[in-house]
Amino acid sequence: MNLADLPLLSLLLAIPFAGALGLMLQPVTAAPARLRAVAIAVLAVQILVSLLLLVPFDPAEPGLQLRELHSWIPGIGLDYRLGVDGLSLPLVLINGALTLVAVVCTREFSRRPRLYFALLLLISGAVNGAFLADNLLLFFLFYELELIPLWLLISIWGGAGRAYAATKFLIFTAISGMLILGAFLGLALLTGSVDFSLTPVTSERLAMGSQLVLLAALLVGFGIKMPLVPFHTWLPDAHTQASTPVSVLLAGVLLKLGTYGLLRFGLGLFPEAWSRLAPGLALWAAASVVFGSLAAIAQRDMKRMVAYSSRGAARG
Repeated sequence: MNLADLPLLSLLLAIPFAGALGLMLQPVTAAPARLRAVAIAVLAVQILVSLLLLVPFDPAEPGLQLRELHSWIPGIGLDYRLGVDGLSLPLVLINGALTLVAVVCTREFSRRPRLYFALLLLISGAVNGAFLADNLLLFFLFYELELIPLWLLISIWGGAGRAYAATKFLIFTAISGMLILGAFLGLALLTGSVDFSLTPVTSERLAMGSQLVLLAALLVGFGIKMPLVPFHTWLPDAHTQASTPVSVLLAGVLLKLGTYGLLRFGLGLFPEAWSRLAPGLALWAAASVVFGSLAAIAQRDMKRMVAYSSRGAARG
């Protein structure tokens, strides 16, 4: 059997999404330990499929591999396009592993266990989709798909200040999504193309001023998600109020979406504009690292310390 001919990338989406649906179809009276075991089994299969990617994947080959393409809504340029490369493959593996850790570390089953484990699986599938998407609009759909589940995980299973932290997270992430979508749509409008695939680089048709504006929108959008100073204020609150398993996902996986998006789309779509802004970006990153490190040292709350230290690590 040739693994390259199998839809491995689609399986990485289908497995967690089907697992989430299966959990929600379980009876309300289902034992929480049984629901947890189902979630662990689903994630174990997901990790196995992720590891199978290593067999046909060729690290010496540049560009996306194992591509899957299906026409979806061609009128608006939204196609089902998936691919994996050396940037996305390690992140997919990390996503599966840390989601499994979050489920295994969950010991509190007193409130809505079906919904809790289903939301964790839904986030895992959405993050996989964002890392594997080879279409700008498809990436945006998966990028936004993890927003509501994480908001629910914080607002339902969080600490005493969970309502404030969840709302702040929702507002910041919604603004991030609007900026990113605006940059993608602006690129299509200014180039006169409805092809949102990553393969053709159309930004070279644009004047440098337009490229800088669109890149700035992506910098702020993904900078909120990373998060960079001064867009970081939502993260310590979210980390502190989220349960420990959710904090693991937040620091280990979800923040990486910002860094990934910045490299994949900021640098990938606007290489010339990126080179012009590179010195300023280096200073911005260095300032964020220093601020995050100093803030982490000053914390007395362990979760807030992790929040600031993960910011610094992501910037570095």
